[in-house]
Amino acid sequence: MKKIILTLYVCLSCIMIANARWNPSVVDTLSKRVISGLEVIPIRTTYESGGVYWKLRASDFKDYFVRFESKYPGAINYNLNSDKVNEVIADWEDEIWETIVPAEIKALEEFDVGLFIDKDGRVFTAEFSMPDETFQKLEKLSKNTLKNLYRNLIKERCKAIKEVDFQILDTDSDFDRRILLDVCGSFGIGNEYTTIFLNKTGYDMFGTFSPWRLPKDEFNRLLKKNEAEMNSRKQDE
Repeated sequence: MKKIILTLYVCLSCIMIANARWNPSVVDTLSKRVISGLEVIPIRTTYESGGVYWKLRASDFKDYFVRFESKYPGAINYNLNSDKVNEVIADWEDEIWETIVPAEIKALEEFDVGLFIDKDGRVFTAEFSMPDETFQKLEKLSKNTLKNLYRNLIKERCKAIKEVDFQILDTDSDFDRRILLDVCGSFGIGNEYTTIFLNKTGYDMFGTFSPWRLPKDEFNRLLKKNEAEMNSRKQDE
């Protein structure tokens, strides 16, 4: 229980730290276009604070969901898995970021990757999320950087996920709703597929997407280091 609570806390904290966006006022789905070699449908969300956030989905994104009866993804309850399964999934997430995501993408200040995974553990599609500042830099990437990243992601498979039962979270629970909206991006009401989001801010902070695996002293050191850096940036502003 401590592991999953810590992981969720960090995920939610990273989302709040990284995006600092609340109360979306306008959500626009733009016409498809080619960005860095990949044909995408950009979804722009404008917030009351004035911030703009983007989600990029491949133009055939919806086609991948036709075979599912569930309208939304289920969730992974890591407390129900064996430690071995959780370790394999955690290793797989880190390996994707370390070996598949190109250096040009890692150099961007914020760029999150969402993986949509079926019951066989196959990544059947993916999406990319970022603030407007990062979105404006995508055209400067090397030719086909985004296209090649997407193609490599949908070749991925984590066999350990075959041992996982996707859970339907309780939409009547404030805590579950927050997880569903912030982490899953929707209300999870199905058990046919799930989502895993790779939050770059969390990885930059801890060097892993699974900080529960770190020794407690190391976790606290990195957390304090990040807090100090944030306070320093605020003072500079």
